[in-house]
Amino acid sequence: MSEDREIKLPFPPPPIWKLMGIEVVEMSDGYSKLVMPFQEKITQIYGLVHGGAIFTLADSAVAVSVGSIAEPNSKFLTIEMKINFLEPVKEGVIEARAKVLRKGRVIPADVDILNNGRLVAKAIATYIIVGENKQL
Repeated sequence: MSEDREIKLPFPPPPIWKLMGIEVVEMSDGYSKLVMPFQEKITQIYGLVHGGAIFTLADSAVAVSVGSIAEPNSKFLTIEMKINFLEPVKEGVIEARAKVLRKGRVIPADVDILNNGRLVAKAIATYIIVGENKQL
């Protein structure tokens, strides 16, 4: 899934990305595209991708988008997120495309989650930049 050029992430990849197979394939000013392959270990009891896995992918995409515009070494966190699940996912690659809607200390972002080119979920998130010296 990797592109030819290496993407320099604004933070080290979180361990959960490895667990879930999440990979960043695009990143630019306030935008990112992350992918996650279908795997049985991220399904719920009916064999569909668990909503929490899709939510994690969407939240991760927003984090990369926010990180692409944040000052180096700043810390940022999700303070609110809502997701609508539109179709179940049972195969293929899930893709999250996140876009920052407004820059500032509090940052809203929009996420489209696709599977095989179809919109399967829609999310809106709000992040806050807390600064590099803030104790978490």
